[in-house]
Amino acid sequence: MATKPKVFSFTAVKQFEQCPLQYKVVRIEKLYPYEQSEEAKWGDYVHNCLEAAIMHGTALPDNVSQYKPLVDAVAQRRAQGWGVWCERTFAIHHDGAAELVDSSDPSVWWSPKYRLAGKIDLLMVSPDGKEAIINDWKTNKSSRYAEPQQLDLYALGVMQALPSVEHITGCLMFLCDGYKMVKTSYTRDKIPFLWNTWRGKTMNIMSAMMNDNFPPGKATPLCGWCPHSECENWQQGQDFRERRKKK
Repeated sequence: MATKPKVFSFTAVKQFEQCPLQYKVVRIEKLYPYEQSEEAKWGDYVHNCLEAAIMHGTALPDNVSQYKPLVDAVAQRRAQGWGVWCERTFAIHHDGAAELVDSSDPSVWWSPKYRLAGKIDLLMVSPDGKEAIINDWKTNKSSRYAEPQQLDLYALGVMQALPSVEHITGCLMFLCDGYKMVKTSYTRDKIPFLWNTWRGKTMNIMSAMMNDNFPPGKATPLCGWCPHSECENWQQGQDFRERRKKK
């Protein structure tokens, strides 16, 4: 199955690593059109409100006014001369170089120039260009399920796109879990390791595409929310959901 892949995102790579079969039926064969959950709709709404408040000074609606301290903290950084961007997209080339691209252009995700891409909720760069802060806002998850590998990819994209940046602080901020934060730190000497790691992950997906090799992943409770009922693990997932309802 020689298929031209879409530019890979963190979510796509994670899905393949968890279950290659689900990746195939959802992202390649597109057997199950995406249906946005109520939780995902709320997450988009919160992100849009924060972006409007941070970038344009729009007042936060009452139902998200509890996040004003976050907006104020960013405003303090801006007053100190930091560059501030919301929903900033990076794209990593096949050789590991990267650039910041137009976030409103969906063609980025299909360009043959790029291998990986991601959209950063909040990117701040110090006045001297040597320090950067990456924030990813989580609105419907507990910090128990933090995935710092997302920050690994985002830090790689920023350091390659902005050569002056010497140090990055990455933060997963769980807005609905008491502002709990999972932080990581990066310096430029980590670039070769990060690139080799993410290049290897994408090579695994490309190899699966070339050989049409998409076995089901290990059975987990998440199988209960998978749409592909033909998978051998699907019933185990349904059994888990039933047990959860009875608790």
